[in-house]
Amino acid sequence: MGKVPITVTVDEELFEKFKKLCESQDIKVSTKINTLMKKWANNNSEGKL
Repeated sequence: MGKVPITVTVDEELFEKFKKLCESQDIKVSTKINTLMKKWANNNSEGKL
């Protein structure tokens, strides 16, 4: 499975908080976003990823 670069627009304050949380847990932002997207997609679709 390959990786795809994306561009998104998010609330600045929320992103700063999210970044700090990721840093404090030694997690890359992109890895955490990928995990959250996968979990959301699995919970909201008939076909599981």
